[in-house]
Amino acid sequence: MRWLPPSADAASHIVDLGCGRGFYVRYYMLLGQQAMTGVEFEPAIARRAAELNANQPNVTIVQADVAKLPLPANAYSGAILSEVLEHVTDDQAVLREAFRVLRPGAAAVITVPHRRYPWPWDPINRALEAMGFAPVRRGPLAGIWAEHLRLYDITSLRDIVQQAGFVIEEEYALLRHCLPFSHNLIYGIGKPLLEAGWLPAGFAAAVDRRRVGASAGALALAVRALLAVADRWNRDDEGFDVPSLNLCIKARKPN
Repeated sequence: MRWLPPSADAASHIVDLGCGRGFYVRYYMLLGQQAMTGVEFEPAIARRAAELNANQPNVTIVQADVAKLPLPANAYSGAILSEVLEHVTDDQAVLREAFRVLRPGAAAVITVPHRRYPWPWDPINRALEAMGFAPVRRGPLAGIWAEHLRLYDITSLRDIVQQAGFVIEEEYALLRHCLPFSHNLIYGIGKPLLEAGWLPAGFAAAVDRRRVGASAGALALAVRALLAVADRWNRDDEGFDVPSLNLCIKARKPN
């Protein structure tokens, strides 16, 4: 949001490619964004994104392949590609489509998982990779490789972004310090329990990204405090010479 801030300008229309359940779409609209379009490949997930944003008249959710967008060229003032390129067969095709639908001068914000991720985030896959074994990609032990076809280093990410025609303006590496097994606990166990309705109501309300402003109970506050123990050491940009969880690029379509 720092790179692509919400805008109430009548001409502002941001597209979220690989929008998932529509969280970014919802947050942007709550912060005053004029219009949003979300594109999601999985029909069931696209329906959930539409339901989450059903009360927003300036939101459109499209079920489509992000490598073959049914969207007009030169139409959008910004694009979000958050944790999507690692899921698709042809990441270059997705970036070319993002380039096509953006207006000249518009920015794209891109985040991907880092190939050199921190050991504590996913010790299981880190150990497997160190021993030359294939990573776990499904189930509660999947970690950072869950449903991912690839991870990136900054050189490979720069290359595909520039090959699509973009000019890179800024780069970040995010999150170096974390609690052990963070991915497995948050996404492998916590997220399925939340979506199945098996978490205590107060805790679920505090961690569910669909609910904005929900009060946190004692358990949720304790978990947040525990996560903050490691997160307090993280910086906005860790640099590319140390392990980090995510690589982020701000790119622009030339005028």
